[in-house]
Amino acid sequence: MKTMNRSILTTAAYAAFALYLSVLVSCKKDNGITVTPITPPDTTLRISALSTTTLHYGDTLTIEGSNFSVTAANNTVTINDVAATVQSATAAELKVIVPAVGATGGEVKIKTGNQTASGGNITYVPDVYVAGSQNNAAHALAIYWKNGAADTLSTEESALTSICITGNDVYAAGSERINNLQLANYWKNGVKTTLGTGASVANAIAVNGNNVHVGGWEVVNGFDIPRYWKNGTGISVNVNDPIISQTVLGNGSCYGICVSANNIYAVGYYRNSQGRFSPWEFINGIIPANTIPNNDKHCFANAVFVSGSDEYVAGSQNNATTGLAMATIWKDGTATTLTAGTASVGVATAVFVVGNDVYVAGYEQEDYYHSGLTFAKYWKNGVPVKLSTASSAATGIAVFGNDVYVSGWENNGTCKVAKYWKNGVPVNLGNAVLNSAGNAIVVR
Repeated sequence: MKTMNRSILTTAAYAAFALYLSVLVSCKKDNGITVTPITPPDTTLRISALSTTTLHYGDTLTIEGSNFSVTAANNTVTINDVAATVQSATAAELKVIVPAVGATGGEVKIKTGNQTASGGNITYVPDVYVAGSQNNAAHALAIYWKNGAADTLSTEESALTSICITGNDVYAAGSERINNLQLANYWKNGVKTTLGTGASVANAIAVNGNNVHVGGWEVVNGFDIPRYWKNGTGISVNVNDPIISQTVLGNGSCYGICVSANNIYAVGYYRNSQGRFSPWEFINGIIPANTIPNNDKHCFANAVFVSGSDEYVAGSQNNATTGLAMATIWKDGTATTLTAGTASVGVATAVFVVGNDVYVAGYEQEDYYHSGLTFAKYWKNGVPVKLSTASSAATGIAVFGNDVYVSGWENNGTCKVAKYWKNGVPVNLGNAVLNSAGNAIVVR
């Protein structure tokens, strides 16, 4: 009996001990420290969406993403590597103003701190500005077209000859007739500044910072003298006539102005001591360089473009044998004729350079001895592209991306119509029954 009780007790003791161990282990599991991994916050700079992928200059682009700086200035946004102004910023959204991208497409990038992110490519649609004139029932009016929409700057008899776009400002040069006196003017955003005091015309305009440079002509002591105005103050261009080795004021004009690396280049022509027209040029309005050689015949400089260290001047010079004008481009003083001048008359009116490619606009009277028709053309590296088979002229040229834009006019059988050609395809601007002309073009 005692033996049985001890056995029962021993069995109970083992059971109790096993239960104790089980509880002990369970308690250790329940009370043990379990480490749950903590996911660190995602600080990666990302662009998740763009509000649109088709943009013009000045549009507002909204960029959505994550980890932007809430301080607008701490986010650097570029489109096609051109800096855009950041208007506002949150950690998840940026609003930026689209700059002049300079190409038909570009990649959107953001840099914040040491991180960069890409938002993919956008399509940039450039704005096309053409300056010229459009007749009403009485006379011509100074006008420019932006993407085909007309902006008339004067109600008086007037015309625009040149246009320049800087930021949000539109500068246009030309002339206006008041009380039967034609005066040189320029307009900034439609506000007129009169330059001449005598009969005068402004032919070219360029803007460098706050400085407005205008070239043209003005009648001084009975002679139409080449004139250059800086911020409204005019000077007459004194030309060193190499024939008589003297400085002279000769009949002529300033026709082209270009700004490059803060230098102002201007070109034009004057009547020399032998009665022929000769070209001139100056840099920064001080000393005429006179580095445009000619063949002792009439020679005109109509436009100037500076690319890097090279200067290009477009104009014409007469064929030494026939005396007929040849469209000509000078690169650093070395002439290349674009038309032969044997049976044709050619004039180069504008020049634009991209890399190693030289584009020249102008016109040619292909059969001088039998036809009076001139035809709008442009030349790329000397190879002609005929823009019209009707009487026409090309007056300005701009290249944007792979596209070539040329301003001018074309006769429709009733009147001259202002237009521009994009890659040879015409875009009408003027009224089809009233004379108009496109005299200059800018694409941005």
